[in-house]
Amino acid sequence: MRAAARAGTILLDHWEQPISGRAFKSTATDEVSDADRAAETAILEVIRAAHPDDAIRSEEGGAAAGTSGRRWLVDPLDGTTNWLYRIPQWSVSIACLDGEWPLVGVVHDPLKQEMFVAQRAGGAWVVRAAPGTVPDPSAHRALAVTTVADPALALIATGYSYDSGERSVQHAREAALVHGFRDLRRFGSAALDLAWVAAGRLDGYTELFGEEWDWAAGRLLVLEAGGRVTTVRGVREGTPGIVASGEQIHDHLVAAVQER
Repeated sequence: MRAAARAGTILLDHWEQPISGRAFKSTATDEVSDADRAAETAILEVIRAAHPDDAIRSEEGGAAAGTSGRRWLVDPLDGTTNWLYRIPQWSVSIACLDGEWPLVGVVHDPLKQEMFVAQRAGGAWVVRAAPGTVPDPSAHRALAVTTVADPALALIATGYSYDSGERSVQHAREAALVHGFRDLRRFGSAALDLAWVAAGRLDGYTELFGEEWDWAAGRLLVLEAGGRVTTVRGVREGTPGIVASGEQIHDHLVAAVQER
């Protein structure tokens, strides 16, 4: 929470300034800016100071080997395209894992002043996160996924790869979601989508391409809020997709994605 709050303050400072340091990564639409880099540096400094023996993997290249058996996954700015267009839907995502499973996860939305937090076997909650402060965990509200059972009433969010060819495959496989469910949303921050599933603001989320730092914190939020998470075949070899939702519609959502 301390690392996420620090990154959030930095991102808010950059939000009010001209965008600088833009560069391309995997494709001509996959960008990074000085804001991503500055937030990542702040997060890694906090983690390394507190847990110097832990491994770290971060989206913008920050990494450290570790000997503790714990591993941190960091996305300092999830929703960079939204950020670059000044669309107010982006977040900070931080998770710590032992093995393949998250121990703790935080998804921070600095603009809306919300921090979503989960601890394995300890529940999931949201706290108010005013700029420049670390939230008080005692002033929290517990999260719970929705109990919608009829797919036709379920609101689903999704996301897409930066690669146009992969997006075409995703579109074909996810076409059933438009017809079999209430409606489909594409907000642009996978971590925040998962946090909103945990908070009951969405009934489900599915995406057929993503990196592990996109989903680690959000996956734990959904599970600790009483939901289910399933990995499915993705659109890129060796990279799985994900389905997350409340219990009642989960099998329907998995089937709708997998049958195509």
